[in-house]
Amino acid sequence: MGARRRQAVAAEAAFLDSLVDAQLEFIRQLPLHRREELAEALAVLVMLAQDHRYRAQGWISRRELRHRIGRALAGLDALLQVPDPLGIA
Repeated sequence: MGARRRQAVAAEAAFLDSLVDAQLEFIRQLPLHRREELAEALAVLVMLAQDHRYRAQGWISRRELRHRIGRALAGLDALLQVPDPLGIA
């Protein structure tokens, strides 16, 4: 991987880190029963940022990073599904 691509992947990791940092104070202000799902979603983003750093270091392949991104997105999608309060769906 070239230096430019390494820098771009590292910048993506930094962006994810800043996104998580920006949401931490918001989560702290929520009632305890509302924090869990959002905290889990932020944990997924933290792990995704770490995966980007692994890619920038050359420890995982581009293909593996894409695979991990796909898993993270699927995990976020599952976490953010709003259950039907009436049980109809």
